[in-house]
Amino acid sequence: MKRFTAGLFLFIYLVANTELHQVMRLPVFFAHYVEHQMCTPEISLIEFIVLHYFDDDTDKTDYLRDQQLPFKKANCPEVSIALDLPPEEFPESKGQTFRLSKKRIIFQSVFNSSSFHFSIWQPPRA
Repeated sequence: MKRFTAGLFLFIYLVANTELHQVMRLPVFFAHYVEHQMCTPEISLIEFIVLHYFDDDTDKTDYLRDQQLPFKKANCPEVSIALDLPPEEFPESKGQTFRLSKKRIIFQSVFNSSSFHFSIWQPPRA
């Protein structure tokens, strides 16, 4: 059950935050290919792909239908993280304010020099 739930959450995440949801439009792709084959029986799948993905098709009669094809337009999801920092002064209900004290914490590196550690890297003496 845990494996199924993890897989379900992974699938939901990938569909919502990547272009994986475009794969769900593949039936539209094949249906539109069949529509083109009815109008032009000699069109191959490669010609169909070139026609719809590599040529300029803004002035075609089926432009709105073409926009329903998978990977036709990019829907890049945007992830925004908002960080709300508290203000430096907080007003109190009585009209008084107080300031936050800013403490700077400086970490001092403790370095103990030892001649033993440096003697390891000395060249051999004759």
